[in-house]
Amino acid sequence: MEQETIRRGYIYQLKEVGVHFVLGGAALVLLFNSSLILKGDWSSVARVWAFNGTLWVALGFGNGWIVDWLAIKMPWLKMPVKRLIASLVLSMGYTVTAAVVVFVIFVSITNDVSLSRSFAALDQSFLISVIIITIIISLFLHGRGFFFSWKESLLEAERLKRAHLSAQYESLKNQVNPHFLFNSFNVLSSLVYKDQDLAAKFIRQLSQVYRYVLDTRDLEVVSLTQELEMLNAYLFLLEMRFGQALQVDYQIEKDEAVVVVPLALQMLVENAVKHNVASKRRPLKLKISREQERIVVRNNYQPRDDEKDSLGIGLPNIRERYRYLAGLEVDVSQANGYFTVGLPVIPLQH
Repeated sequence: MEQETIRRGYIYQLKEVGVHFVLGGAALVLLFNSSLILKGDWSSVARVWAFNGTLWVALGFGNGWIVDWLAIKMPWLKMPVKRLIASLVLSMGYTVTAAVVVFVIFVSITNDVSLSRSFAALDQSFLISVIIITIIISLFLHGRGFFFSWKESLLEAERLKRAHLSAQYESLKNQVNPHFLFNSFNVLSSLVYKDQDLAAKFIRQLSQVYRYVLDTRDLEVVSLTQELEMLNAYLFLLEMRFGQALQVDYQIEKDEAVVVVPLALQMLVENAVKHNVASKRRPLKLKISREQERIVVRNNYQPRDDEKDSLGIGLPNIRERYRYLAGLEVDVSQANGYFTVGLPVIPLQH
């Protein structure tokens, strides 16, 4: 099996050499020796064609090997100046050497003369022609190499970007569960000593909410309807704890045609409760509504005395997830005594 693979490789290489020999030789004859065709000197055309084909193969494959070797040692995008200098020096040096060797051997064989006499027959016009051919071949090979390097770098950059964003997104998403659970246990601990019946009911509602957390942990988006159903349960938990200290104005309807990131609304409500004073004398007022293509969560801004100037995990998390999923920005503003966050709704077909 291995020998068959090697044999096929040799056959392919021979075919490639043959194609370059025929087409390259023809191209050079048309470019530099078209007068022989016009004169009808076909014997000379055949001889020149054979020489030009051999020269084309030697220069093409040799310079191709140089380009491939430099692509490994000196990538275009990392060392462009060194690559250019090395390419010029190696290509010109190899081309002149290969051209002289091919010329001397070919003339010696076809004219039955010594190698020294063949070397003496070299003239300036031949070397100039070879240099022109080298420039053409080098421009093609190096241009192709640069293009593929540039294209591959773009693809690699995109792959790295997506991998980074995906990893970042997974990391951010994993922060939600412990964040939510930690704050929920804080709520529960305050109820256990006040009213055990309410605590038991709270546990049942909490289990329903956390079921939602578990069900959506592998989802990037959920329908607005699903998110609102969970939010209603979560608001019930908060109202049991805060009573009249929390006033919720809920003006939003379910919609299966749009999606949001899981737990986004819950996290915004949670942050409002966490970072603001909520008491009977100074109730925390929450308004949840839909304004055009955004879900708006607004609360009266009354920060706790011990509150640091920080958004915590929640809001930055939501922002990053919306950027990753849909390239959309979350609106955040603080004005006229209110803190407002606008979540973009994502059409289902997005």
